[in-house]
Amino acid sequence: MKKMTRRAMLGGAAGFGAATLLAACGAPTSRSASSAADAPKRVIALSTGHLDHCLALGIVPVGLAVAVSQATDSRGIPAYIQDAFGSRYDLDAITIVGERMTPDMEKVAALKPDLILSNKRNTKQLNNSLAQITKTVLTSGGSENFKSDLKVVADALRKGAQGDELLAGYERRAHDWGAARGSADTVSLVRGKGSEYLYFGTLALASIVAADAGLTRPLSQRFDDTAGHSLSFERTDLLDADWLFYAFPGDSSGITSKDVWKQLPTVRRGHAFEVDVDPWFINASVVAADRVLADMKKFMSAAPITPARGTPSTQLSNTPRPRRP
Repeated sequence: MKKMTRRAMLGGAAGFGAATLLAACGAPTSRSASSAADAPKRVIALSTGHLDHCLALGIVPVGLAVAVSQATDSRGIPAYIQDAFGSRYDLDAITIVGERMTPDMEKVAALKPDLILSNKRNTKQLNNSLAQITKTVLTSGGSENFKSDLKVVADALRKGAQGDELLAGYERRAHDWGAARGSADTVSLVRGKGSEYLYFGTLALASIVAADAGLTRPLSQRFDDTAGHSLSFERTDLLDADWLFYAFPGDSSGITSKDVWKQLPTVRRGHAFEVDVDPWFINASVVAADRVLADMKKFMSAAPITPARGTPSTQLSNTPRPRRP
């Protein structure tokens, strides 16, 4: 059987995630004519999570506030959103109104929005200022709230039924894949953040996706006091699991050349895969969740047969980092 290249796996995962989301976006809804007439037309999204959900619901915001990612030092619209929606919508037409915690209020007002999507984690002063411009709806923020935040956004856009369909479709795909696998394998999650490393507990988006698919977390990663804990080189043993997904952009990429990484049983079995940091560890939406699910399915189905836990293998993971446009 012909071996699948890692580039093909990454591309296939992105394509699968985009296809499932676009199919869901085209689903009919049962909105009344009055609801459609009252629906906002000029929306400003103050996070990429808001942008994800707007696009998935068929709305292209007129404005977007962006984050300066500490993991990638990148600005603008992440590659996975371009993958999912770039061929359908003119994303370049969206006006960037600044950074999410400090948007340019003059740019926001100049766009004449009829709805601003903000976050309860933003300062009260910022949200009060936004509310002086137009109706402002607040989501909770955080990966653990992405499902309820989808409902908030969908209701604000007068697309509640479509939002329910989007979430149900994602959950069905996750459940069906988990049922077909019939295995509660453990999944480990780690990312680089500048020169630091974080491993993730149950609040992480990818952890929620894993749970929805019937996968479990290693005992060391079942904490819920915060999304991630700091990791030192001396405790890389905390990362061992049946499967390991990681993102080490920029200064953090050197860890994969160290013996403490290469000797991890998961790495030695060829069950460690590099993933796109944005949907896996930074953003929180049903779009990101679908991308994570697609990645899991692609990588885990193409991985080599697993020897007994702890058995050495000569195959190491060196999956190339997903390229940004």
